[in-house]
Amino acid sequence: MRSFTPAVLAVLLAVTAYWGYTQYRQKEALMIEAENGYQQAFHELVYQVDVIHDRTGEALAMNSKENLTPALTDVWRLTSEAHNAISRLPLGYLPFSKTEEFLGNSGNFTYKTAVRDLDQEPLSDKEYEQLESLYSQAEDIQKELRSVQLSVLDKNLRWTDVAHANANGEEPKDNTVVDGFNNIEKKASEFPETDVFQATQVEKSVSDDALKKLSGENISKDEAASIAKEYFNIDPEVTKVEKSLKDAAIPFYNVSVTGQKGEEATMDVTEKGGYPLTFTVNRDTKKSKISLNNASEKASAFLEKHGFDNMVMTNSAQYDHTGVFTFTRKQGDTMIYPESLTMKVALDNGVVTGLEAQNYWKNKKERKIESPALTVEQAKKELHPKLSVMEAQQAIVTNNLLKDVLCYEFLAENGTASYRIFINANNGKEERIEKLSEAEAGY
Repeated sequence: MRSFTPAVLAVLLAVTAYWGYTQYRQKEALMIEAENGYQQAFHELVYQVDVIHDRTGEALAMNSKENLTPALTDVWRLTSEAHNAISRLPLGYLPFSKTEEFLGNSGNFTYKTAVRDLDQEPLSDKEYEQLESLYSQAEDIQKELRSVQLSVLDKNLRWTDVAHANANGEEPKDNTVVDGFNNIEKKASEFPETDVFQATQVEKSVSDDALKKLSGENISKDEAASIAKEYFNIDPEVTKVEKSLKDAAIPFYNVSVTGQKGEEATMDVTEKGGYPLTFTVNRDTKKSKISLNNASEKASAFLEKHGFDNMVMTNSAQYDHTGVFTFTRKQGDTMIYPESLTMKVALDNGVVTGLEAQNYWKNKKERKIESPALTVEQAKKELHPKLSVMEAQQAIVTNNLLKDVLCYEFLAENGTASYRIFINANNGKEERIEKLSEAEAGY
């Protein structure tokens, strides 16, 4: 019996240890699941406020009900989604009522404005001022949220720590999140009260079948590998070349390469003609050392080197330490927006790390550009009277029916933001309006 007791104890200890380890793993899994949920909610909130700011800015420059109503409806929808994101964050002990009040009142204003007939009852001067106020307030909240987001990413902060501190009535180990949301609430509390407030650019494309019109002879796997190697600046070694599945809209090769420093990259090349559709270099980008403008010059030189002629940069943005650029082909004096592509450039060393050119190849053709029915001055009269025009040129864009539309493209500003506005060159219709970021407005 005595010799049996140690064995029983050993078994009990083993069972207890296993149970404890299982409980620990389950707890860890729950913590990871909770953290992922918090992170998703926060980044959704940042995105939603970004779009609220942009759509409000676009609405300020719109002069037609056809575009204004959807823009205001979007703001209303996004304020509701932002409320939902906030409700999923562990902010129970933080004062956040003023920010939620701002979102609620913004949603009410945009909804009531969007549902009425703006042809019969357009925005009044007072409502326009209120929309301007909404735009300014959204910008303040956007800046503070981005500051918190940067801290969360740089310091690898965990929302579960905030939730734990909240549950125990303690201060979290790092007050960055708390201080950031307190600053947001402070900004919101400073917003003036009003009667109402008691809130990538690449063209749509034809179907993938359009790639079948590309000319050229079929290339082999070896030729696809050679084309891919020319696009990578990492002295690559080809590790794999695979042909697309039989049901692909157009046959292509997927080429995988590895650089001398372990970088992995892939590229899709059409079997017919060897046209580059996409390529991506997977590498950790270090701290930025070159400017966005310098990176755009490297992107432009890269396109010229690889036979993309007459390409003009039409969009630029920075995400972490990567520059993202849209380039559009120019035919004579006319920008051909359907023939646009997107590029990524690492801001630590200026190396091109990405290309998305499928829409460019789908839409590429020599177009016969007819003379417009309206003069640029006649089209200019269709712009909102509060806008100041900086530049104007002809452009072709794609409408909702995926048809080419000849427009006058105006770069304009209203003192607080810059816009790219497309006015139909034949009937004066406001085809599209885009709010430009600071980087875009500066190019």
